[in-house]
Amino acid sequence: MKKIWWVRLVVLTFFVLGIWSLSAQAAEPIVKWKVQTPWPKALWQHKTAEIWAQDVFKISGGRMKIDLFATDEIVPAFEVFNAVQRGTLDAGHTWAGYVIGKYPAATLFAATPAFFDLLGYWTWLNAWGGRELWQETYGNALKVFPAGMLWAEGGGWANKKIQKMSDFKGLKYRTVLIWGQILSEVGASVVTLPAGEIVPSLQRGTLDAAEFSTPVTDLPLGFHEVAKYWYFPGLHQIAGFLELLVNNKKWEALPNDLKEVVLAACDVQMARALPQWLLEDCKAVEKVRKEGKVNILRFPKEMQQDVLQRFVQKYDNHPDKMFQKVWKSQKEFMKVYNPYMKLQSVEAEVTLK
Repeated sequence: MKKIWWVRLVVLTFFVLGIWSLSAQAAEPIVKWKVQTPWPKALWQHKTAEIWAQDVFKISGGRMKIDLFATDEIVPAFEVFNAVQRGTLDAGHTWAGYVIGKYPAATLFAATPAFFDLLGYWTWLNAWGGRELWQETYGNALKVFPAGMLWAEGGGWANKKIQKMSDFKGLKYRTVLIWGQILSEVGASVVTLPAGEIVPSLQRGTLDAAEFSTPVTDLPLGFHEVAKYWYFPGLHQIAGFLELLVNNKKWEALPNDLKEVVLAACDVQMARALPQWLLEDCKAVEKVRKEGKVNILRFPKEMQQDVLQRFVQKYDNHPDKMFQKVWKSQKEFMKVYNPYMKLQSVEAEVTLK
């Protein structure tokens, strides 16, 4: 009888401990972050952030939830960085190109001209010290992590044929970053407009040409309905990074395992978001090609070489010290990477029936 009593006591003890354990797990508070992008919900830049937020929730087993907001829902698009720094937002899923006024070296993390390809850009960041340089660029303002990539933009939309750099002279052109400086120097009148104003300006004739983003991002805005020509390659921006900005206090308060969850969700976007985005870019170009209303043209080889040399000159002569530190790192990497890629380049083309 005493033996049966002890067995019952042991069983009861394990049962109570099990209930207590489950209750403790259930009572563990869910970590919630308020995160905003600078993008409308329809754009793939925002969709990438949505996939990241979903992955954070799944990988954490529901212990961390991202409340994601689109542009202007909490702060204006260009204010995401400052909002994260002061704690209005816990984090921002955004683009480094929006802070180049304060951090010129951010240009080198926002995008790259066709100095190397997307894989090279990714390899430089992860295997050649790019991540550390990115954090050094922002200093102690906040934490920054790469949070996805986009492949090449289109070379631009225009209502004039462009076959050499001098053809930009006199054009009213919408663009950003150093490409805008280069076009200004060859005589273009460069303006920066938000996404929603570009196509109406082309339609009214207050713009002659513009570039905005990748093909699938451009089409919903209606570029193909108002422009005669669509140019490739987008060698001014052959690849770019998205960034996750995190408030310092929020990052320090996060348990170590959830920090790893956030980082893993960022890294996995190369497998989850980028392939889908690239496929949609391919489909967007094919759609415009089949409609036959826009002339899809390539920039001549001589012009492409001219463009890249102008970028190199701009980068070599940039006055910002941090810019030069990052640029030196990229140049040293390219001296190792580019020769090997050239050896592996294939000149033949496959013919499909």
